[in-house]
Amino acid sequence: MTQTQSKENRTTFDAAQIKVIAFDLDGTLIDTSQAMLDVNHEVFSEAIDNGDAKKQPTKEEIYSTFGMIGDEAWNTLASEIPDGRSDHYKERHNELLRDKMDTQSYVLPGVPELLKSLADRYDLATASNCGEAYLARVLAKDGLKELITYPFCAGSVDAEQKSDVLRELLRQSGLDTSQVLMVGDRKSDVDAAKEAGIPVVGVRSEFGDADELQTADVVIDKIGDLKKLFEKQ
Repeated sequence: MTQTQSKENRTTFDAAQIKVIAFDLDGTLIDTSQAMLDVNHEVFSEAIDNGDAKKQPTKEEIYSTFGMIGDEAWNTLASEIPDGRSDHYKERHNELLRDKMDTQSYVLPGVPELLKSLADRYDLATASNCGEAYLARVLAKDGLKELITYPFCAGSVDAEQKSDVLRELLRQSGLDTSQVLMVGDRKSDVDAAKEAGIPVVGVRSEFGDADELQTADVVIDKIGDLKKLFEKQ
């Protein structure tokens, strides 16, 4: 039995049993951070000009919302915008983001090649807190749609939290918890995997604090290192 071990927390999982690898999106497979910064800047500039907001959200405040589910991210950033105007700016935000994602790929370098190599041996899944339309736009680029067996997100399974997405993946795949691996870059990914009872690989990224991944089974420096975890089998 081949096992993979983290130097940081000494937790192991049996890599030889894994049949499905589930990926978080933002920070793990894609990077829409600049698009998010640009869109929020434009929307809040309009709100400030109209007297509906006092200031721009900071980069740190925007990054802190990555991984939030449903409208939580928008409600966090727009908490000071009057209720009667918030929906207008939220729709403007979504419209601008849709336009950007329809015209540009945000997939991280090397990800299409990595997924293609993994798809030869494993079924691949997504496990994101995003909505269906957002996921569809991500998968429409770089041939990703054809590589993902289980395109799941909070919106597609009506999840209240990311662990619900993973539980639905377990249900539809019919696999045991030891046979599904979660890969993500934030504490929310690690927590969701732990709640669903599956092993998790943490990927370091600029969006999380240094200690966010300390309870992951394995921590890697970049997504391309994932393949190395399975090469010795």
